[in-house]
Amino acid sequence: MGRLQRRNEKLKDIELVDGKKAVYTGDIYRIAGDGRKTRLRLAAGLALIAALVIASGCIDAAGATNTFYVILPFIGEVSALFALCWNDIKVIAGKNGVRKYVYDSVSGIIPGSSRILAVFALFGLIASGIYLISNGFSGKTAISIIYPVLKAATAVTAEYYGRDYRRIVWETVPKK
Repeated sequence: MGRLQRRNEKLKDIELVDGKKAVYTGDIYRIAGDGRKTRLRLAAGLALIAALVIASGCIDAAGATNTFYVILPFIGEVSALFALCWNDIKVIAGKNGVRKYVYDSVSGIIPGSSRILAVFALFGLIASGIYLISNGFSGKTAISIIYPVLKAATAVTAEYYGRDYRRIVWETVPKK
């Protein structure tokens, strides 16, 4: 579907009332059950993933700051994290639900972004392992061990997060 066609799909659900005020008349989706608890769980998971990615970026482990094949997967992680945050905040902020076009756009992006983030974290884990095997710890043994542990934790957490998001049950808000 083209960009213009997607925009027209959004506009068909917006009507002018009295020729002045635009009102959304389309479907609203909300999380079934305790939406507040689910949104808090999503926010906590997102914060944990962000903390893991940021922490691994702040570590001066052997090879983490001067080796392109260790740095490139981290750039992929940060990019996937940005996409995940950007789209997940739309869901977390929607206390009363989200509009249909938002639901349609984020329903595939959030699990996909978390999977991509997990894959890049695994690439980073493998790359740092290759560096450590080839070049040693460069006198930074503790943080050079913590770095791959953070990569593994990021991969597991991101994969779990995507699976958790897929299990969320959505319902349509009845129109008044």
